[in-house]
Amino acid sequence: MRMQAAEKPALPAITPPAINPWTAVPFVALAGCVDAIGWLRFDQLFVSFISGTSTMLGIAAAEGHAGRAAALATVVGLFAAGALLGAAVGAAAGRGRSPAVLGLVAALLTAALLAPATGTWELPPAAWAMVPAMGMLNTALPGVGGITFVTGALTRFADALVAALAGAGRHGAWMVQIAAWVALVVGATAGAWLETHRGQDALVAPAVVAWVAAAGLAAAGRAQ
Repeated sequence: MRMQAAEKPALPAITPPAINPWTAVPFVALAGCVDAIGWLRFDQLFVSFISGTSTMLGIAAAEGHAGRAAALATVVGLFAAGALLGAAVGAAAGRGRSPAVLGLVAALLTAALLAPATGTWELPPAAWAMVPAMGMLNTALPGVGGITFVTGALTRFADALVAALAGAGRHGAWMVQIAAWVALVVGATAGAWLETHRGQDALVAPAVVAWVAAAGLAAAGRAQ
């Protein structure tokens, strides 16, 4: 009689701690800041607003601007690659997901700060670091997807407000969504000011914010 092999006990999955939705709001401002810098620096090129980039890609293709279309398609690919790498690193880091991914975001923004902002092609070297950094940023906070997808935030704001007024939801649910939109506008305003007044050094501020956020979340994780 053959004896069945004993089954190995399943190891408990290590899941990252739950994130308060309000934690995402400063990172929306960070994305808005970097996006405004990229738009002004790279001749009207979004580095985090991929919906707009996709629309411009379609326009460039329809008008026969092959070089512009290729650059915009590359931006979409870089963003997706950054999101993929961020998700992979986050999954491997487990409970240290947020500081690990934000550390990569900070490193890429620092690389963009040091890279040339102009080049021989329509997509300068600095953009090759800024775009994937924004893709990664969307994966930094577990359970808070689409940090740079503020169109969705406005939609969620409307749904949550109706639910709250009907007594079926909390008012805090819609407040955090409208706060995300405000954060994007404030961040974009700051980014435009930095690019106008600080030039190549404009990325210092968002890079420092990302480094500080990564270190702060790492310290908070160790304290738990």
